[in-house]
Amino acid sequence: MLTKKTLMRAVVASLAATISLAAQPLRAQDAGALLDLLVKKKLITDQEAEEVRGELVKESAQTSAGKWKLSTPLTELELYGDVRLRYNYVGGETKDRGPVASPGAGVAGTNDWTERSRERYRLRLGLRGTLMDDWFFGIRLETNQNPRSTNVTFGADSSSSSPGGGGPFAKGDDGINVGQAYAGYKGFPDFTFTGGKMPNPLITTRMVWDPDINPEGLAEQWKHTFTFNLGGGGGEAAPTYSKEGKAVVAPAAEPFKLKLDLFANFAQFVYDDANPENPLGARATTSANGPSQLVPNTDAFLLAWQVGGRLTFPNNVYFQMAPVLYNYTGNGDTFNIHFQGGSPYLTNSASLAQNQTGINSLLVLEVPMEVGWKLWDLPMRIFSDFAVNFEADDRADAAGQAGHGSQRYAYLAGLSVGQLKEKGDWQVDIWYQHADQFSLDPNLIDDDIFNAQLNLQGVAVQATYNLTAAVNVALTYAHGWWYNHNLGTGGVPSQATGINPTTEYNWVTADLNVKF
Repeated sequence: MLTKKTLMRAVVASLAATISLAAQPLRAQDAGALLDLLVKKKLITDQEAEEVRGELVKESAQTSAGKWKLSTPLTELELYGDVRLRYNYVGGETKDRGPVASPGAGVAGTNDWTERSRERYRLRLGLRGTLMDDWFFGIRLETNQNPRSTNVTFGADSSSSSPGGGGPFAKGDDGINVGQAYAGYKGFPDFTFTGGKMPNPLITTRMVWDPDINPEGLAEQWKHTFTFNLGGGGGEAAPTYSKEGKAVVAPAAEPFKLKLDLFANFAQFVYDDANPENPLGARATTSANGPSQLVPNTDAFLLAWQVGGRLTFPNNVYFQMAPVLYNYTGNGDTFNIHFQGGSPYLTNSASLAQNQTGINSLLVLEVPMEVGWKLWDLPMRIFSDFAVNFEADDRADAAGQAGHGSQRYAYLAGLSVGQLKEKGDWQVDIWYQHADQFSLDPNLIDDDIFNAQLNLQGVAVQATYNLTAAVNVALTYAHGWWYNHNLGTGGVPSQATGINPTTEYNWVTADLNVKF
C-alpha cells in the first residue's frame, strides 16, 4: 500500500507530467477537483493539497514560456467579458395638468410625446481569480460612468475636449471605468466574505435593483445543502424483455430524494460618504425639509438581511423564496433632503426640480420567489417579487402628500419559458410590474423598464435566441402607464423621457450579445 508521502509525490508527478505534455496547460479547476476528491477520500490532508497546488502553479509557470506568467499564490485565473450592440427606442407621454396653455420649448403640453432612438454599444472586461489559502478577487472594467448603464451612444459625444468639439466619431465619452473591484475569503465551510465594489450578493429582481448596479461595502454569505432520502426506490425494478424475448434485469430504481439549499446573505453597503465628517467652522444648514436644520455629517449606509431557501424535487422541480429587509441609516451629505417625487399639477420643469433622490423613511421588505419545472423537456419557471415600505406614511408626509401612505407596495409576476445554454436554445420572459410612489428606493430600481420612475405599472416581454453558445440576439419591449393620478411619477429618470408625470412609457431594444 502506498504511504501518504508516496501518494503525494505520485499525484504531483502525474499532474506535473500532464501540464508539461498536454497541448494546453492543465486547468487549475481540473487539478483542484482531483485534489478535492483525494481530500474527501482522506487520502491526503487539506494542507497537503495546498502544497500540491503550489507545486502545480510553479510547474505551470515553468512550462508556459511565452504565455502569461502567474504569480505563485494564484491557483486559478479567468478572463471573461461581453460586447453588446444595441438599438434602443424610448418614448414617453405626459398630459399637462398645470395652468400652462401654450407651453414653451422644453415644457410639456397636453398629450405631449418625447422620443429618442439610439444606437449603442457596451464593453465589459473582467478578471477573477482564486488564491492559495481560500482567498479570491475580481475586477471588471466597463464603458460608461453611469452606475445604472454601461452603454455608450454612437454619435452622442459633444465634449469640448474631443477633437472638433465632438464628432465625427469622437471618443470623449468612450471611457473605461472600474465597474467591480473586490476581494474575499472562503476559508470557513459554507461561508463567503466579500469586500469592495462587488456583484450584487442579494437574490433580487430588477423591480428593486437595477442589474447594472454594483454595490460598494461588505457582504457575508452562508449556504448549506441538505439532502433527504425519502425512500420510494431501492431494490430491483421489474425485468424488461429484449426483442429476442430474453429477460433483462433493470437497474435498481433511484430513491426519492429532496435537496434543500438554505442560505443567508447580509450586506453593509456604503450608500453615501459624508465629506468631511468634521468640517471647518460651522456646519452647513438646510431649510429644504422645513425649518432650518443641520446638514448630516455622517455616512449613509444601506443594510440588508436576507434568509431563504431553495427546495429541489426530483426531475429538477424546485421552489425558492428569499425574503430580504433593507434598512437605511444616516443620510450622507447627498441624500439628506426629503424625497418629494413631484406633483401631477406642476409643469414639466417645475416637477422635476423637486428632490427625487431622498432616502428618508425607507424600511423595505422584499420577498422574491420562483418555481421551476420542465414540461416536455422544456424548462419553465414562474417568478415573482413583492415589496412593502413600512415607513410609507412618513415618506408621504415628508413629500407633502399626507394621506397617501397607502402607496407603499410594489409587486412583479412573470413567466419564463426556455433556457439559454447551447446553440439554438431560446428563452422568452414576460412579466407584469407595479410600483407605488412611496414603495421603493428610486435610486436602485431598473432604469430600463419604466425609466427608473415610480407610480407606474405595466408589462414587459423579452425574447432571446442563441446563435451560438456565446452569441445571442434579444428583443425587449416594455409598456408602462401612470397608476395613481393624484401623485406624480417621481424617480430618477435617466433615459430620454425626463418628464413628470409620465402617463405612458414605451421601451424597445434589439441586442446582439457576444460573451467570452
